[in-house]
Formats: sequence, C-alpha cells, structure tokens
Amino acid sequence: MADSWVWWIMTCVISLYFVMLLLDFNKPSKKLMETIDHQESRRREMTTRLVKLQEDIVQIKTRSEDQDLTMEDYEQRRKDLLLEANKRRMIEIPGGQFTMGGSQEDSPDSERPAHPVNVPTCYFDAYPVTNQDYREFVNCTGYKTPIHWQRGSYPTGLARHPVVNVSYHDAKAYAEWMGARLPTEAEWEKAARGTDERLYPWGNRFVDDRCNSNGVVGTTLMVDEYPLGRSPYGVWDMSGNVYEWCDDYYDEDYYKYSPSTNPRGPEGGQERVIRGGFFSETRPNVRTTHRSSAPETHTRENVGFRLAMSSEK
Repeated sequence: MADSWVWWIMTCVISLYFVMLLLDFNKPSKKLMETIDHQESRRREMTTRLVKLQEDIVQIKTRSEDQDLTMEDYEQRRKDLLLEANKRRMIEIPGGQFTMGGSQEDSPDSERPAHPVNVPTCYFDAYPVTNQDYREFVNCTGYKTPIHWQRGSYPTGLARHPVVNVSYHDAKAYAEWMGARLPTEAEWEKAARGTDERLYPWGNRFVDDRCNSNGVVGTTLMVDEYPLGRSPYGVWDMSGNVYEWCDDYYDEDYYKYSPSTNPRGPEGGQERVIRGGFFSETRPNVRTTHRSSAPETHTRENVGFRLAMSSEK
C-alpha cells in the first residue's frame, strides 16, 4: 500500500510539473496572440487615419487650387486696374515728329546726324522710380534688393531719391509688375526736349539750379528737387541726378540707319542705352541728346530708371 501511495504522489507531482511546463510553453504564444491583436487594432486605426489624411489632402489641394485661381484673378484685375491708374499718374507725351540727335558742332558722332523722328503718343512717368517705389515692389514680390540696401530697405532719408544699383533686368521686372515698360530711346528724348530742339529740358542755356550735375552735390537728390528743370511736357529730373535705362540696345552708329518712325534700337547688342547723365557729369553730358550705354546685367550707383506706357490711341 505504501508503494501505491508513493507512485500515486509521484504521478501527481509529475503531472503537475508537465501542466506547469505546458502553461509556461503557452505563455509566449498567448503573448504573441495579444501582440498580434494589438497590432491589428493599430493597423485598422492607422488605415482609418490614412483615409482621413488622404481626404484632408484632397480638400487642401482643392482649396489651394481655388486660392491659386483666386490669386490669378486678383492679379489680372490688378493689371487691368493698373492700365487706367498708370494713365492717370503718368504724363501724356503727344505723338508726332521731332528732331532727334545733336546738331551742335561739339556733338559727338554718337549723336549724329540730327534727324526727324516720328513717335506715337505714349505715357511717361513724371519722376524716376524712387527707393520708396522700389521697396513696395520688393515687399510685394520678394524680389532681390539693390546691393547697397540693408535689412531689406534703402538707407535712411533716401525715400524720394531715385533707386540706383538696379540692372536693366531689375528695371524691366519692376516695369512689368507695374503694368508698364521701359521707354525707347526716341520716346525718352522727345519727353526730355519736346519739338523745339532744346539742348536741356528747360531750354538752350545751362543753368546751375535746374539739375543735379557737375559734382556740386556729389550724390543723388530727391526727384522733385528742381521744379524749374522740368521738360516742355512737365517731366522732372530728365537731366542729371541719375542715368536712366532705356529699352534699346546701344549702337554708336545707330542714327545713321535708324528708321524715321518709332525707332526701337538695333536688333541686338552688348549693352543697353542709358540717358540723362548723372550727378557728376559735366554740362555736355546732361544735354537732352547725350547718349551713353551700360551692360544690361551691370548695376551702378548712378543709374536708375523711369517707366513708360504705350497709348491705346
């Protein structure tokens, strides 16, 4: 009997041991199943979130496209309004014939021969583009600032001075943003001298207090500093202060073969025309006929620009 009890107890102990082994064996499997269930739950959750994100992306894309269309509409409306706004703020230069080029004995070859030119009616800025004007363009478009500006703005006190250190391409970009263009050389000269072949915008005799030249000041001045220096059409600052970009390519001999109606310069070239002289130029170089040039990529502290616009007439 004693042996039977011993065997029975040993059998129970061994069975209990195997049960415990079996339970330990099943623990990883149970944990794995729990992990799988958890991961499946997370997968369903992530799938739901992904679908929601995809729907949000579609909505955002649709709103973005709508906003792009709205901005395009606003931009087009701005350009349409600029046409009339430019006409109101600009000065109309009547179309017709005038004498272009120098007839004086001391006129350089680049200004000869003096010849009749017929230009259509156009509109012309009363003043060169100022630092204040150009900063608005920079702020609205993110365009690069002139090299001498700091922290996105012009030097203190120069708001009404002409913007300088702008290349031909910079000037053209501003003009397009304003719904305008750069003037042709012929338009510029007619706006400066009128039809009576005057040597300076105010007349045929140089007067010191009519423009910023001869190095008297040695730097730029405000664009409305010389009211007595206005041209026959009332255009300011056409003589001295800063040179102004024109749209034409430069050719020293262009006047020898240029057309008599609305000349627009040679078809190509290395440089663009600049007109008007600057604050350190002598009297001959601030005359209405004086021609100069600069590479279109160059920026200088004595070159700025003004805008023009064709007439619908």
